[in-house]
Amino acid sequence: AFGYFPTYTLGNLAASQLFEAAAAALGDLDDQLAAGDLEGLLGWLRTNVHRHASTLDAPALIEQATGAPLTADAFMRHIRADVAEVYG
Repeated sequence: AFGYFPTYTLGNLAASQLFEAAAAALGDLDDQLAAGDLEGLLGWLRTNVHRHASTLDAPALIEQATGAPLTADAFMRHIRADVAEVYG
């Protein structure tokens, strides 16, 4: 059995790339989320992800929503920022 570990990785890559694209489109996404305001993110997800979820496969959906095929780039930026915040 292969297990679930590869799907965890793919989910983390996709989530990072989608979040980065949403943040680029919405501007102050971190501030919105910190204030408990989910409307901007939900609107972006509805328009860019949910609307197409039944018609596109995952790779095409990620590319359409973010403008790029799935890569590790956004995930690595996120991890590096988190590590830098903790360890300087």
